Amino acid sequence: MYVHPTCQGHLCAGVRRPKFGNSGFSLLEVLIAATIFSLGLAGFAALLLNSMIGSAQARREGIAATAAASLAEQIRLNPAALNRYLEPPDDLSRICNGQIPCTPDQQADYDFRIWQLDLADRIQNARGLVCHDGTPADGVEGNGHCDGSGPLVIKIFWQGQNGAASGEPETHRFTLEVS
Repeated sequence: MYVHPTCQGHLCAGVRRPKFGNSGFSLLEVLIAATIFSLGLAGFAALLLNSMIGSAQARREGIAATAAASLAEQIRLNPAALNRYLEPPDDLSRICNGQIPCTPDQQADYDFRIWQLDLADRIQNARGLVCHDGTPADGVEGNGHCDGSGPLVIKIFWQGQNGAASGEPETHRFTLEVS
């Protein structure tokens, strides 16, 4: 029996040494709690990653919608040059300035080229086209599946993350019918 050194005689007769074997956490309990906490953190990190990917995709779709609306307005302002928007030339025609007014075709060439450059700058490697299409919700990058009939549409294509575990890029499309 352990007796505390300050005890003398009958004053500390019932005092015993405390047992430490059953108090506190065991190493096994601490490891289990740490594992559960780590799994919770991993789940939270995956949720955060998916949220960031979704937010970036929503931002790109907003940029595409704004760009398509902008080009649609330019087409409405310059209807005489509609064919230049449908079949843009490879090279820009002569640049006009304040002294030499632009023809409708020159203005369309310039507007469309600036629009393409701005779109590719704001959404990495995005491509846009204008066409007549009876089924505007189809098409992929490189092949807009424009059938030449139906309403005038603006299609924008770009690559982005799909949020899946594979992390493979996915082709995204935004389509706007021009009225």
